[in-house]
Amino acid sequence: MSSMIQFISDFVKRGGILVTLSTFLGKFMMAFLSIAVIRFVTIDEYADIAYILSFFAILAVFSGAGGNYSLLRFGAITKSIIERKDYYYYTLKKGIKYALTLSILSSSTFWFFSNDNHLIFLFVIMSLALVTYYMLDVMRSYFRIIDINKMFAKINVYFALVAFLLTVCLTWFFSTYGYIVALALSPIIVFMIFKKHIGHSSSSVVDIDKKSFWSYGIHTSVSAIANQIIFSIAPLLIAYLSDDKDQIAFFKVATIIPFNVLTLPGILMQTDFTVLARNSRSHKFLLDYYLNYLKIVGPLSIVGFFLTIYFGQEIVTFIFGDDYKSIVYMYQIFMFSTFFAYLLRNPIGNIFLAIGKANWNGYITYFFCALYILLSLLLYSKYDVYSIVYSLAVVFIFSGLVSLFVFLYYLASLKTYNE
Repeated sequence: MSSMIQFISDFVKRGGILVTLSTFLGKFMMAFLSIAVIRFVTIDEYADIAYILSFFAILAVFSGAGGNYSLLRFGAITKSIIERKDYYYYTLKKGIKYALTLSILSSSTFWFFSNDNHLIFLFVIMSLALVTYYMLDVMRSYFRIIDINKMFAKINVYFALVAFLLTVCLTWFFSTYGYIVALALSPIIVFMIFKKHIGHSSSSVVDIDKKSFWSYGIHTSVSAIANQIIFSIAPLLIAYLSDDKDQIAFFKVATIIPFNVLTLPGILMQTDFTVLARNSRSHKFLLDYYLNYLKIVGPLSIVGFFLTIYFGQEIVTFIFGDDYKSIVYMYQIFMFSTFFAYLLRNPIGNIFLAIGKANWNGYITYFFCALYILLSLLLYSKYDVYSIVYSLAVVFIFSGLVSLFVFLYYLASLKTYNE
């Protein structure tokens, strides 16, 4: 019990409460925003939004080549504050070039393969968000590596409010176009507000292993939002396998609550990322950290998920309306599989990122994404759209078990090394 109390005390001292509350507010506002948009637009219009956002979620993995994650990792283990600022400007400038290149290439490719002018225009606007979101993420990473969690929390609050107000207003007047424009503009508005708090770089030359820096970023980008990638592939699979456009909207709505709930374990890790990075070779610290996480999150998860699954019908109809009452079973399956991700895949995956083993996360993600697509295709003739739902549940549970096995193997190697 004393170790858990110490764990909570250290978390509070590191500014964990501020980070947790601000990040939770951001997630809550984004979830509430999704619900509001569903109420504003028709099912067909939301299907278009869901389709475009699926592309965005996948492309965002590679936007800026994961420089924001590399900055977080390499900056955390750098003792010099001056070097950390140099890393920030290097990551920002280089990553923007990568993001712009991806934006141009993806827009050109989409225009070449699609003849729907409405979707093409939405996609082009959305591609600009690859740059703006990257810029804001790099800024947030910088304030984390210099241990100013108060500023990081402040950015989260501002972004939640700006995104919510801008999206509601523009969606109300311009429907789907307004939603996507707000998506692209919100990050850059917040970035410009806080830019003055960083100051200028002291040097134009950064002494860093660039290959390791960017390699870590790519692996981390993929693994950090592994669950988001899996959720985002689904609408594309549905569009490929089914002629019923409404199925995309139904699937996307069914994932809104599970997906936003799924990100909550990462909130704890956001505060402790630098601490985990600096203790990456300590068997005792890492094992105690994970066990204390389970002691705190485990009981809360059991109660929370039981209630949200048991009252699934009431929750879905109250939040999304009677038009979406057919998704209750789908929603319940997602919540069930999310419970396992809460205890296994998410916390362990975040620990891997902090200790510099992003490639392990990447390999697990690559394998299970491929398995997910394969299972969905093989089972589609028998289970229709639910083949994708069942496959997702299988992948969430088993990827968590594999992550646990790899983590225990790493701890065993550390124990031998420390001895």
